[in-house]
Amino acid sequence: MKRRKLQSLLMLLVLIVCSLSGCNRGPVNPDLTETPVPTQKLEVTATPMPTATEKTVKIRNLNGLHVIIGDTYSPETTPAPTNAQEEATKLYREDIMQKYNFTIGAKKVAAWEEMEEVYINSVLEGKPDAQVFELDYRFFAKPFSMGLFYDLATLEELDISINDRDRKGKWSGAVNKVMTKGKSIYGMRSKPIEPGGGILWNKRLFEEARLDPDLPYDLQASGEWTWSKFEEICAILTRDTDGDGQTDVYATCSDGTDTLQCLVSSTGRDFIAVDKDGKIYNNCKDEDVLGAMEYAAELYEKGYEKPRPSDAVSDWYISAFQEGKAAMQFAEEALCKPDAPYGENCMTDAVGFVVPPKPDGQEEYYTYVYGNIWVIPSCYDAETAADIAFAYDLYTNQTPGYNDPVSYGEPYYPDFYRSGEYDERVIKETLPHYNDDETTNFLTRYLVDGLDVRDLTMNYPFVERTPEECVEGVWDFWQKLIDASNESVSVRE
Repeated sequence: MKRRKLQSLLMLLVLIVCSLSGCNRGPVNPDLTETPVPTQKLEVTATPMPTATEKTVKIRNLNGLHVIIGDTYSPETTPAPTNAQEEATKLYREDIMQKYNFTIGAKKVAAWEEMEEVYINSVLEGKPDAQVFELDYRFFAKPFSMGLFYDLATLEELDISINDRDRKGKWSGAVNKVMTKGKSIYGMRSKPIEPGGGILWNKRLFEEARLDPDLPYDLQASGEWTWSKFEEICAILTRDTDGDGQTDVYATCSDGTDTLQCLVSSTGRDFIAVDKDGKIYNNCKDEDVLGAMEYAAELYEKGYEKPRPSDAVSDWYISAFQEGKAAMQFAEEALCKPDAPYGENCMTDAVGFVVPPKPDGQEEYYTYVYGNIWVIPSCYDAETAADIAFAYDLYTNQTPGYNDPVSYGEPYYPDFYRSGEYDERVIKETLPHYNDDETTNFLTRYLVDGLDVRDLTMNYPFVERTPEECVEGVWDFWQKLIDASNESVSVRE
């Protein structure tokens, strides 16, 4: 009898040790070929010998849960680490997967143009192709309006509140603001947000007009980068270089949507906005929004902007800027990537980038940002969603030992490289503005299914009708779309 009792005690000890050490953890490397079916969650509490500073540690056993982060671009095989930080990140993720008994990894689940349909259909069927989806900002209005995003604010495992200052820097406040409805939050982003619209300029053309090629940087830094100062510069840059009475170099040439979006955003407003309760509303009749559109029309009327040629293709303004026919352009930073239209591989002239000029008398610079958003499908039950959130939160943590934040602008150095030099001022002075949650807005219009801002901006430069008349022309249609969006999305009070 004593031997049997001793054997029973030994077996019990083995089971306890297995539970605490992670026996039956499953594979370390995720098998991302099938959508996993999570098993019941088990929590095990380990109580080490207490000290003055130690606390009881809860080990969450996810029972072999596989978490696929679905996107449109991940390679089939994860690339090997190329530096010490990537190696440390790999080891960190292996450690958390062992410790908490789960696997996680990114996987291409659809082509870019197919992702919206794949997301909607798989979630409606209750068999999502991934547990966390990365959705292009242009494709989440429809599934959002259909109620297919899980309310992340109900998950204690994801503390992404915009008031959470302890973890400031991990979750994008701009995304949190736009995805918040009452007490509900439907999307997240742990990566730095993408810089949006601003002013690009050709430094060579500034010099030829006898302007300091870094003048916009100086004005931005001093707080004097205003609408009136921008107009003064436009007058100098608009030139007849051969004396034939015809303008040869214009101050600007831009897409009408980019021009209007940058100037409207510079006021801290937007065409479509969200109130404090998370309700979307049509803001086109706001005096600041109308004022920005009227200012844009005035710039065109004064001859500072190159007119659209009668035989122009849709992106005519890109060729015009590349060829030096205009010195400035309202555009997004992404056009400066090395292989993009204004990158080193496509354009030899050096370009600079600053935020849009601000209205006279306004203290702050405002602009907009954009980027993909990560969501959890709404079809999961609370327990499964909590496990997915727990795993994803761990996965997106900073790698231990590399907790010092990287400069927001650092990844953009290659975009502003010319003649063996980097443009330090755009990295250190301009781009930080796009990482300020207080002065940037994520474009709310992308939350409204069927709303196309070009319904309004196609009327630029407002030669035949005033901005007010053009707003009236789209108001009723946009309002119906906005009402439908507000009615379809659940808001927790």
